[in-house]
Amino acid sequence: MLVLIYTYQPILVLSVYLKSGEMSDADIDGSESFRRQGSFRKVLPSVPSADSQLSMSAKMIDRPAISNRGQQKAYSQYQQEYSIISEYNMLRKQEFPGIYVIPSAQNCLLWFGVLFVRQGVYQGGIFRFCIQIPEGFPDGECPRVVFQSKIFHPMISPNSWEMDLRSGFQEWRKNVNHIWQVVHYVRRAFYKIETKSPLNQEASELYNKNEDAFCENVKLCVKASQEQVYDLAPTDDLHYISFERYDDERHNPVRESIFKVKDNEDEPSSLGLSWVQPGSLQPFSKPTS
Repeated sequence: MLVLIYTYQPILVLSVYLKSGEMSDADIDGSESFRRQGSFRKVLPSVPSADSQLSMSAKMIDRPAISNRGQQKAYSQYQQEYSIISEYNMLRKQEFPGIYVIPSAQNCLLWFGVLFVRQGVYQGGIFRFCIQIPEGFPDGECPRVVFQSKIFHPMISPNSWEMDLRSGFQEWRKNVNHIWQVVHYVRRAFYKIETKSPLNQEASELYNKNEDAFCENVKLCVKASQEQVYDLAPTDDLHYISFERYDDERHNPVRESIFKVKDNEDEPSSLGLSWVQPGSLQPFSKPTS
């Protein structure tokens, strides 16, 4: 039998009694055959007064707010670095031919790149560029691409040497647009030339109206890029992509080691032990030595 006893005080007492057979009021009052199995008591909180609620609210309002901007800034910086590392890993998996990009050793928001054009109007060109990532990345605006030499191209400004990315990235969308897409866009611009909304109006008009004159100007910038390939690096950054002229004393040993044929290269490689005699299909037919 379950007995609930309520009182006017904020206390609720629950007692449980067990008895085999019939139970009566007299049994409940005095019989020792009942055995109490257990009880628990729960004290309900008293109803707070209006004055105490007002005083508590006033204390919460007057309490000075704890600023965690420093922690948020440190976490956002860590999150940004992780995002940039992820972007570079995605770029490495693309394996675009003829273009090489690496982040700066001093600033993860600056990437160095070199483009080798292998065919088309700009064939033979060696064009250096930088990818400038905005500080709020991956939020914010699209990264900027600035070349390090003057290039006669409709999509490249003749003054700032910056490439126009608006036709490919009208709005930079987080988790949708990535830096590898920017690199692909830069490479594609030298193989498929677009003249819509050009930054270099002269190059656009010559490409549409006088292709021979356009090609002559392109040849000049291609030749200039080849002459500047061995120039000294404009920065002391360890990740800046630089080139040296071929030195027989330094590079010949490396070249020979690459093309040298190994002595046992023509011999078939053994992947394990065999107990089959050559020319036979019988297992364990090869004598042990």
